[in-house]
Amino acid sequence: MKNINYLTIIMISFLVVSCSKITDPVKEISLGNRVMNYEADEKVDSLVIPPDLTAPSSKGAFTEVIVLSDDDNVAQRILNVEVKRDKYRRWLVVDLPPSEVWSLTKEFFRSYNFKIEKENQKIGILETDYLEIETVVPDKSLGAIRAGLAKVLKTQYGLPIADKYRVRIEPGEDLDKSEVYLTLSSIGEVVNGSMRVWQPREKDVELETEMLLTLMVFLGNDREEAIDKIQSNNYSDEVVASVETSENGYASLIFSYDKEQTWRYLGWALDELSVDVEDRDSIEGSYFINVKPYTGYFSKLLNTASALKTYQLVVKEVDEFSTFVYFVDLSEENEDDTITYSFELFNQIASKF
Repeated sequence: MKNINYLTIIMISFLVVSCSKITDPVKEISLGNRVMNYEADEKVDSLVIPPDLTAPSSKGAFTEVIVLSDDDNVAQRILNVEVKRDKYRRWLVVDLPPSEVWSLTKEFFRSYNFKIEKENQKIGILETDYLEIETVVPDKSLGAIRAGLAKVLKTQYGLPIADKYRVRIEPGEDLDKSEVYLTLSSIGEVVNGSMRVWQPREKDVELETEMLLTLMVFLGNDREEAIDKIQSNNYSDEVVASVETSENGYASLIFSYDKEQTWRYLGWALDELSVDVEDRDSIEGSYFINVKPYTGYFSKLLNTASALKTYQLVVKEVDEFSTFVYFVDLSEENEDDTITYSFELFNQIASKF
């Protein structure tokens, strides 16, 4: 009997893996039909949360039910919202200055019951808290084999997922325009023995793109026109990023672009890695980041002041086809752990390209 159970598990595992897929960040995906329903379920038992990860908010619901009124002032104020795209990302160019886009973006997330967990208008970055969705799948929808497997493993399909969003608003080349970058981060519950715990999930690119579409509509674009814009943009050549050792022993990151483009790609990579940016200076080419080295993924989701260390990432252009990013330890302690972390961080950034 045990052999049958093991064989069943192997077969189902193969089916699950074979059905999974890796989605290109800018792949043309189906838009406009995704049901986004983040609802709290008060019947769900309290979850076991790692000590350095807060429980996602269970208040409110995120459903695509907000519509703009006929006399909506937002749509009248915004002349155009364009979509830009390269191999790795999509972003918006809005015909409004950053200060106005900032207010509208906060209003957008609040209208869907997301709480703003962290915001710094000076550097143009805001983050929502986690909002949970309960995704339990009924046995009748699983089929006999998967339902049986769930009973054998004493688990369930469709454990809860919680999502948060990070928005970065950059001034455009024209001071009356803004660039808007949106990044999704997700965690999900897993069964670990007798406990249910949270762990990071692979990005749902389709959901992230759907959210970008919804933001475009909120800002005033026609929905069908927005879908066409998102799906029709061409992307540029592949970015090359590599890691080398600087003279002082720290890692340095090399991009095959000028300073301005490297600055933008670095900002996007920090968004993707959920790195806490305390400050930045586009003219100097510096990012000041707060991190907790060597304490795992979950510790990065909370910012306990006593445990944080601040480092500087400095962008220096060699020529129009080569730019270095240097890692600077502001404490000047030059500890081996910090040097090791510089390579860990820069290799993570390089892996995004």
